[in-house]
Amino acid sequence: MKFKLASLLEEPVGSKMSFGIDEAQQELAEDVRVDFVRGTVEFTRTNRGIFAEGQLHSQVQLECARCLETFSQPLDFRLEAQFGSPPIKPQGEAIFPIGVKGILDLTEALREYILLNLPMRPLCKPDCRGLCVECGQNLNEGPCNCARETIDPRLARLKDLL
Repeated sequence: MKFKLASLLEEPVGSKMSFGIDEAQQELAEDVRVDFVRGTVEFTRTNRGIFAEGQLHSQVQLECARCLETFSQPLDFRLEAQFGSPPIKPQGEAIFPIGVKGILDLTEALREYILLNLPMRPLCKPDCRGLCVECGQNLNEGPCNCARETIDPRLARLKDLL
């Protein structure tokens, strides 16, 4: 997602430009694939470059932590990122670079914000049953035929003697 903001860089501090975003399915990086990204981003000229902020809605492709199936997770988040040229980092603040001819690429900032807003253990559904520990059968599709013995943990050491 690239925006040509050369004219905004020539404006006085405080000048603003807004853009609507409606992007289709794309891979932002190796680890982030989105079905879509929608929302509005407002760019403000600052004394250090350009500040981008917006409210975005997306749907991200994730892998379930229990059954390992791929599923779509809706995601709403607020984007706030500072862009500068050259990309300096005053007081530990991350600043994304502005490309040549005033082209601002929002992809890396968007990727980072999506990663920050993902759930720690993504689940395809709250009651996902996961995989069988013996055969690997997806228990959401049906029970497996594994014979399960329930052994009293106090007597489990005796089984090692056989």
